Parts: sequence; C-alpha cells; structure tokens
Amino acid sequence: MFADIDGNALHYVSYGEGPPVVYIHGLGGTNNVWYGVMQAMQQHHHGIALDLRGHGRSQGRGKFSIEGWSKDVQKLIRHLELPAVTLVGHSMGSLIAQHLAQTSPDTVDQLVLVGGISYFQPPTADAYRERADLVEKEGMDVLVDTWLDGAVSPQTHATQAGGVGLLREMFLRNDPISYAKSCRALSKAPHIRRDEIGQPTLMVTGAHDRSTPLAMAEELKSSIPVSRVKVLPSVGHWCTVEDPGAVAATILEFLT
Repeated sequence: MFADIDGNALHYVSYGEGPPVVYIHGLGGTNNVWYGVMQAMQQHHHGIALDLRGHGRSQGRGKFSIEGWSKDVQKLIRHLELPAVTLVGHSMGSLIAQHLAQTSPDTVDQLVLVGGISYFQPPTADAYRERADLVEKEGMDVLVDTWLDGAVSPQTHATQAGGVGLLREMFLRNDPISYAKSCRALSKAPHIRRDEIGQPTLMVTGAHDRSTPLAMAEELKSSIPVSRVKVLPSVGHWCTVEDPGAVAATILEFLT
C-alpha cells in the first residue's frame, strides 16, 4: 500500500488486529526487517511498518532529516486515522521515534527503542559523512562486506547464512544517492530532550551489538524518566532479523 505524504509516495504494510504499533526501520533498511516481529504480534496488535522516504519502495524526493522523517511518520499515522500508537524504532529509526515522542506526545503512548541511539561522538558523525562520500563515488558494493561483518552476531553468521545473505541483498538494493543523503541526515541528528519523553520506554539491545552497545542503552535509560533495558543474548544490531521471536516476545511483555 502507498500513501501520498507531501508529494512522496510512502510504501507501508498494515495487518493484524488490536492496539496499533508502528514500526520504523533503520538506515538502509525497509519495512521487511520487521516482518518476523509483526507476524508474531499480529494476533495481539495492529501492526504498521513503512519504508522511510528514500528507502525500500518509498520515493525519495526532497531533503532527508530526522525531523523530516518524523513528520512523515506522524502524517502517515494521521492518514491512517490511528489513535495514539506504540512506536517501535530500530537504530536510526529509534532517533525518529524519540523525536516524535518528544515533539508530539499525543501521537505516541509507548516507546520501544531497538538498538537505540543516544548520541554520536564527533568521530562517528564524521564517519557517516565519509561513508556518504564513498557510496556516491563507488556505489553500495564498496561497503557491503564491512557492513555485514558488524551487522549481526558471530552466531548468526555461523547458523543463519541464508538470512545473512538476504540482509546483504537488502543493503545492496539501496539507491546510493538516497543512502548517502540518509547518512548525512543521520550525522546531523538533532538534540532530543529525552528528559521530556514522558512515555513508558523500553530499550532492547543485542548482547553482540557493536553499533549501539549496552552502554548506549544504559545512557538512554538514564535520560528517559520511565524506561528500562532488555538485553537479548546471541544477537547483534539487526536483532529484528536475527531473532524476531525474541524481539516480539520482549515487546509483548512490555505492552501487557
């Protein structure tokens, strides 16, 4: 399905019954990273997952920013005439979710941050800008093997080669120009007043997550007033693909 949001056709999927849960993927992802989680939760919740502007099957006109993507998500929620939702964001999507929860509290009643981002040190922001320059010049192939090496845990590499291959294909399917714009948007992530996030919040992190490690989840916990952390063993940063059942069970436990 598609929704016209400010002249961009945004692709989304919607199924299941119950209170609404909106899922936001991370940099270079698509709504399909939530497929297993949504399948496991569809008997309990109405799930909606979108392709962010410039990702997946959504169009990528205009500038990209955390604030802009947040507005896209908010407008999709209004387009679908949803009540206040549980907002679930992965990685870059966790920044979008935090921004929307802080700036539009009536839209979000609960928050789940999977591989949540708290802040970027200047060298990390610089690295994303360098990555943008590189893919613009040489395409996605130049990054894929390095990216994939750190995307999932050693156990996932050893036991789920098929799933790892599909993650590789997802990454390579990104349009280099849109991916570069997204990297630069991520490097310019705004300051979020996390002390103003009043919604109950769950941080989920993989024990082998090198991109957003436990220390980052704990930093989020210290700055969001009503929050807690859940660590999933044997998975890395893309835990929604590595062990969707565990992610779904953790979210369901939080919501009940």
